Amino acid sequence: MGKFVIRPPDEWQPLLRTKQQRAAFTKRVADAVIEVGYDRLRWFKHDFGERSTKYAFHLEVIVDGGYLEPEVLEELTHKLRRLIYPQSVIRKWGDKLDIWYGYYQTPAQMYHALEYATHPTFTNIEWDVDLARELNGERYSGYRGNWKQPVKWQLSRNDGRLQSLVSLEQGKCPECGEPIKWNKRRLPLVLVLAQGGSQVTAGYYVLPPIRPPPRERRQPTNLIELPDSDPRRQSNRVREEVEKAEKRVDFYNSSDRYRQYIA
Repeated sequence: MGKFVIRPPDEWQPLLRTKQQRAAFTKRVADAVIEVGYDRLRWFKHDFGERSTKYAFHLEVIVDGGYLEPEVLEELTHKLRRLIYPQSVIRKWGDKLDIWYGYYQTPAQMYHALEYATHPTFTNIEWDVDLARELNGERYSGYRGNWKQPVKWQLSRNDGRLQSLVSLEQGKCPECGEPIKWNKRRLPLVLVLAQGGSQVTAGYYVLPPIRPPPRERRQPTNLIELPDSDPRRQSNRVREEVEKAEKRVDFYNSSDRYRQYIA
C-alpha cells in the first residue's frame, strides 16, 4: 500500500478556505493520481498539521503501491505537480512543491497509516471559528477509480497478535497502552531467550515479569521487656557512671580514715 501527502504552499492556503475551492483542488489531485497510472485511490482531507494550529490544508491519498526507486519517484512527483498546479505556481515553486510518498508492507503498518489518514485534525473550533463555520458539513473523504476488484488484504480486529503489532508499531504497550521507552541498543535474541522471553508478534518479544524479592523471614527476637528499674535498660554511658558512683560509695563506707575525718 502506498500513500501520497500533497500539501499546497503557504501562499496558496488562503485560496483553499471554502468547500468549493477545496473540492476543486481535491478533484485535480485525484485526476492527476489516476492519470499517472493508479487504478484507484482514496483521499482524506486534513485541515491542520500534527502539532500546529496554523491552517495547513493537505490531502492524504491512499493507493495500491509499493516501493519506488528514487528516479521513478522523482519523475512521478514531477508529473503530479504539473498536473495538479497551474503554470503560474509551477513557475514560482517548481519541484519544491510538497509531495511526499511512503509505502507500507505489513498489515500493522497499513492499519496505522489508515488510522492516521482518517483521524480528524480540526478538533478545536477556537483555532479558526470562521473556517469552522465555512466547512460545516463538508465531505472529508472519498474515492476514485475502479473498486470492483478482489480484496488484496484485510485486517481482522479479532487477531490479538495483529493488534499487539499495531500497538507496538505506534510505540505503545499492547498490555496497558502506555507509551514505550525503548532502549538505545537492541538485546541479542539469544539473551532475550535465555531470560525467558516469549514472542508477542513478528519481531517483538516480551520478557517475563520481574519477580519481586523474597520476603524476609521474621526472626523471633531474643529480647524481653525489662522493668524500668533494671539497669540493662540504661545506656552504657549511664551504666558506667552509675558503676563509678557505686564504687565511690563503697569506698567511703569501707574506709575508716574517711569516716574519722568526717567525724
